[in-house]
Amino acid sequence: MSAFSPALSPERKILTVRELTAQIRAEVERPFSDLWVSGEAANLKIPSSGHLYFTLKDAASQIKAIIFRSHGRFLRFTPKEGQSVLIRGHLTVYEAKGEYQLIVDYIEPRGAGALQAAFEALKEKLRAEGLFDPGRKRPIPTFPRRIALVTSPTGAALQDLMKVLQRTDLPFSILIYPVAVQGEAAADEIARALDALNHRSRSSPADRIDLFILARGGGSLEDLWAFNEEIVARAIARSDVPVLSAVGHETDTTIADFVADLRAPTPSVAAEIVARNAATILERFDRLSEALVKRMQERIEADRNHLRYEIRLLADPVRQIGHFRDRVDHLEIRLRQSLRRLLSEARARVIRHQQGLAHLNPIDRLKAVRRRLAELTFHLTQRESDLILQRRRSIQSQMAQLNILSPLNILDRGYSITRKLPSLDVVREADSVALRDRIEITLHRGKLICSVEEKTPPEEPIS
Repeated sequence: MSAFSPALSPERKILTVRELTAQIRAEVERPFSDLWVSGEAANLKIPSSGHLYFTLKDAASQIKAIIFRSHGRFLRFTPKEGQSVLIRGHLTVYEAKGEYQLIVDYIEPRGAGALQAAFEALKEKLRAEGLFDPGRKRPIPTFPRRIALVTSPTGAALQDLMKVLQRTDLPFSILIYPVAVQGEAAADEIARALDALNHRSRSSPADRIDLFILARGGGSLEDLWAFNEEIVARAIARSDVPVLSAVGHETDTTIADFVADLRAPTPSVAAEIVARNAATILERFDRLSEALVKRMQERIEADRNHLRYEIRLLADPVRQIGHFRDRVDHLEIRLRQSLRRLLSEARARVIRHQQGLAHLNPIDRLKAVRRRLAELTFHLTQRESDLILQRRRSIQSQMAQLNILSPLNILDRGYSITRKLPSLDVVREADSVALRDRIEITLHRGKLICSVEEKTPPEEPIS
């Protein structure tokens, strides 16, 4: 056996890389299950998966960290390159690469203004998503019949709201939903309250809520921080019922104020807005009611005057009957005249229609067509006979002229046609043939084949 291949003892245990890494992971995660670590964020990466990868480092060391997308949605702060942060999480080993890393559950900026930085970061994030868009906000109801006050049951804000709403003596139904408005659990409690009230309002018409007033008294940025949590902002945004935010004093501003459908500087002002709107509606109702009563009184008076007039007319029924009898006679005369006129017009229309029908009678029209056809046939036959006779006479005249001009007719008068053989050229003068040439003489009847024996010169013309 080779010196470099020692024999395996029976008690030696062989581990795979995966088994070794799993044991290391178990040993690492147990003591480092809940850590607070500070450092500088670097090498930030957000791939399509939505997870946030970065390196947490200081002057001497660094460690990889990851914020899973499922946690990142609920964090109110996203780190920037080179920013000093404080994180809470646990240590684990990524078995696929054998690397240890921090799984981040919470992160916040370090140093002066950390809360303000987190506030601005969340504000910018929600603005980019459109949660502050005025177009998505709904008007506050002018006359809410039922108002839900989401606030602390022991705080001054509830006392301020109730003082104003009860002073106005308006027919409001007020539902007080107590929640914590400060502390670590406050944000979750407020969000759950808004969701529960929306569910209750949707489930039963009798429990319908027209307006939420989210209220708290003044305080520091830390005191008001529950209203700067993302979970509260998103609960306000998905609410079916309009939300009126009345958090802190006039100079205090929270994320809830930006997402709410309307912001009131203080709880008292929020109650004044609701009361003023309702009072305006009631005043308008009172004015309309007074106008309606006045209009009804005017109508009653007009009807009363008309009734008096009718009563005066009925005081002398004989005269009324005579008046109506004259009117009936007049209408009867007009009716008879109208009936005569209508009857005359109807009779004239009937006559016109009868004449039109007679003209359009198919039997009469067929007879007329037949007569017309007979006439056209006669004229066509007559025209054909005349045309044939005319053509015959023309042909006979042309034949007579052709007969006059026919060479055969000339030959009948004793003339003949002489042709030189064998060319058959017509002989017109004696010089065109020589002695002993053969010639053909065409007579009226038959032909002669001759030989030229003698030629005589042509006679001189007599001058």
